[in-house]
Amino acid sequence: MESIDREIDKLLGLRRDRDSETFKVANEVFDRTTVESLSYLIRRRKLTELRGVLSTGKEANVFLGMGPNGEKLAVKIYRTYTTEFRRIWEHLAADPRIGYLPKDVRKLVMVWTRREFKNLQRAIKYAVRVPEPVAFRNNVLIMEFIGGEGPAPRLKDVELERKELEETYEYLIRTIERLWRRGDMVHGDLSEYNVLIHGGPVVIDWSQATVRRNRRSLELLRRDVFNVTSYFRRKGLDVEDPLVVYENLVG
Repeated sequence: MESIDREIDKLLGLRRDRDSETFKVANEVFDRTTVESLSYLIRRRKLTELRGVLSTGKEANVFLGMGPNGEKLAVKIYRTYTTEFRRIWEHLAADPRIGYLPKDVRKLVMVWTRREFKNLQRAIKYAVRVPEPVAFRNNVLIMEFIGGEGPAPRLKDVELERKELEETYEYLIRTIERLWRRGDMVHGDLSEYNVLIHGGPVVIDWSQATVRRNRRSLELLRRDVFNVTSYFRRKGLDVEDPLVVYENLVG
């Protein structure tokens, strides 16, 4: 245990205090697999150190990382022992791109991490603005940091002018359409919680995204359309009927 603690201190650049929030959050996700994965990424010059905590969630915590050229990075670390096992397993089992599913939770999380990396690459291919994926190893995913001095705010946390609201709505609806029709893909959890505002909308959290061949793809597409239209309707926009948008997509 002491050797792991020393490794974590080194990875965090000796910046953590035992009573700090960074220390507490790090302890939720840092085990031997995570430490070894981070050390590997550092040796490969994909990362130099971790700093503060950007966000926390049920499946993963996201840290601010530093790259070899001094650039900021977002480092998403999935818990290797997660209470979300059943949900993750069900998502992966329905995805036709995934073959054999391991029964070991830790290995399942590694498949989940790799899938998010591939989903980000696929979204970029179809001109969707997302954090650019940099590298992954086991349960650790390194991505482009979205923000300036601090992280970009989520859509739910900003007040946009009406014109900006309209432009953001149009962008997100076009994103859903482009992914579905050109990319044979659906995000599956698109909402005001998974969109950052930084010079325009940036769509995040691609772990559950999947392809049209997935038996649940229509359900996920419908969810995305209804989530997006519902949010902007609450903001006072006269948006399209979500059922019409959905039916036009599935045609």
